[in-house]
Amino acid sequence: MVAWKTESDTIPLHTVLIVCDEPGSITALDSLFSQRNCIVLSESSVRTALQTARLVSPSLMLVDMQITKSERAELLSGLRKASTGPIILLVSANTAQLAFEANETVADEYLMKPVNPAVLVVKAMAWLGHGQRRERYSPVNINPSI
Repeated sequence: MVAWKTESDTIPLHTVLIVCDEPGSITALDSLFSQRNCIVLSESSVRTALQTARLVSPSLMLVDMQITKSERAELLSGLRKASTGPIILLVSANTAQLAFEANETVADEYLMKPVNPAVLVVKAMAWLGHGQRRERYSPVNINPSI
C-alpha cells in the first residue's frame, strides 16, 4: 500500500491570533504559522483583536503592537478573558526596567525584539503542545522569623 500526503489531508490543529500593527510582520508571522498547519488570523487594532478573540477563542495569541501601557493592559486583559490559550508578547525593550514591566503583564511569555523566527516558532509550538496556558501564581511571602 502506498500513501502520500496532500494538502487536503491536513487538518489544522490550532488557531493562532496575531495582533500586530506592522503589515510586514503580519505577513512573516502568518507564513511561519501557516507552514506549521495552523489557522492564522491577524488583527491590527485592539478593538478588532478583542472581537476576534471573543468569537474564535484562539489556541494561541501573539501580540506585537506599539501601544500605550494602558492600551496594552486592556488588550491583554481582554484576550485573557476571551480565550484559555496562552499569550506571547513581543516587546521592544532596551532597558532592564522595560523588560521587567513586560514580565509583569498577564502574558504567559514575553520575547524581546528583534526575535529570531526559529525561537518564536519553537516557543509558540511548545505552548500549543501544552494545550492551555499555565496559571499565574502570586509570589509566596516567606516569614524569616518562623
